[in-house]
Amino acid sequence: MENIDVSDEFTFDKEKEIARSFSKRFQWEMLVIGVGQALIWLSLWPLVIYDYISLLLASSIAIICACFAYLPSHEAQHGNFSRGNPKRRWIDSFVSHFTLITIMFPHDLMRCTHMKHHAYTNNPEKDPDYDTASAKSLWEVIVRTQEGTTKYQRVAEVYKDDPAFMKSFNKGMLVGMLYRSVLLVLVVIFPLETLFLWWLPSKIGVIYLSTFFSWYPHYQTDIGRYKDTRFWSHWMPRFFNHSMQLHFIHHLHPGIGHYDEPKAIEALKPFLIARKVPGAEDIPERVKFNPLIKL
Repeated sequence: MENIDVSDEFTFDKEKEIARSFSKRFQWEMLVIGVGQALIWLSLWPLVIYDYISLLLASSIAIICACFAYLPSHEAQHGNFSRGNPKRRWIDSFVSHFTLITIMFPHDLMRCTHMKHHAYTNNPEKDPDYDTASAKSLWEVIVRTQEGTTKYQRVAEVYKDDPAFMKSFNKGMLVGMLYRSVLLVLVVIFPLETLFLWWLPSKIGVIYLSTFFSWYPHYQTDIGRYKDTRFWSHWMPRFFNHSMQLHFIHHLHPGIGHYDEPKAIEALKPFLIARKVPGAEDIPERVKFNPLIKL
């Protein structure tokens, strides 16, 4: 933790106590979104195959589903459904596996690399997301998202001596191969449907996620607990980019559920300013809809 002089009013223990009060609620919104988008996406296949809706309309819906596919898994990766209850861990696993089908990402691979992202945020050698987070432009983000398995092979080389990481990584890679195998089979049977319902939406979804989850929150930030993620404004209303303007609070306190972040930020704003979190002084007193739009 950085050696920042703060008054006794804004100690880390007090900050953590406030954050903990927002880290208890079951994330039912994420469960509905995660399972819901995956069910909608799956339903598109028979609807298109039996000519109930057009492929163009279905593809547009599939793209929206893909853009909503990661955030519920993200909550599950942090155990924000089970909340430390061993009897509820199956919910984390189920939601994450199921919601990620839309973008063909394996839960175990996402979880192990995301935990390393939190541990080494903005570290050029160890942060798995550094490739997109350090991009200089949106085009560069798009190009870097197309690396595919090459990126993860580099990550595996960095953490090859970490048994727990590699166990999860290898399990995830097997699931990833299964996704690719299913994709190849579907391409032969339903070529156009597979292209426009799965392959293309997943590509667009990954670009969307890399832009708002990896690039914007960490753009031009430093290394350190209170330096590596920022508050920012954007022309897009926050509900269309998953409120990633607020993502910095997640890096500080991952246990805070996504839909509880606005209230947590309002309560913690004085602490964030005292700790010099990038952009903290621009946080509105009330985190509503319009204050996060930059016109």
